[in-house]
Amino acid sequence: KKKASRKARAWSPRVLLIQASDDRPADYNAFMNCSFAAVKQNVVVDGCFIPVPGGSKSSSYLEQTCDMTGGLFLAPSGAAQANKALTEVLLTVFLPPRSCRSRLNLPAINKVDFRARSFDTGEILDMAFVCNQCLSIFKQKPTGQCPTCEADIRSKKQQRTSTTTS
Repeated sequence: KKKASRKARAWSPRVLLIQASDDRPADYNAFMNCSFAAVKQNVVVDGCFIPVPGGSKSSSYLEQTCDMTGGLFLAPSGAAQANKALTEVLLTVFLPPRSCRSRLNLPAINKVDFRARSFDTGEILDMAFVCNQCLSIFKQKPTGQCPTCEADIRSKKQQRTSTTTS
């Protein structure tokens, strides 16, 4: 039994995600489902966001995932990209094993934006409508079916009627 627990502790799965495009609201569900699965399986997800000219400077999806799983997030800019030093940055930041990270001066995620974003518009919301099947978030209440999972959306009146006739 001790041997099995020692093996479990020695196994330290990690994933490095390198993203060089803006976040797409249509990918949020799948991205977050993978993030929750990584948390459940104790997989650390490190993320490197490479800004492209005219695009976002960061990825909130990748930042959230790295924060949730205890991984590192980095968006190299300036000299790291201009002097073609990206390989060196990737090797020095992401290659060391988890056991060494506490002794290294690595970038920290200071403030992660966990506010809800609308699946259809991508904008940050204070109040939202949530599908009770797939948990997709919308600014406006969808009519008929959920655009993400196509579940039927019923009004409160329809729900009351179906429970009283059952």
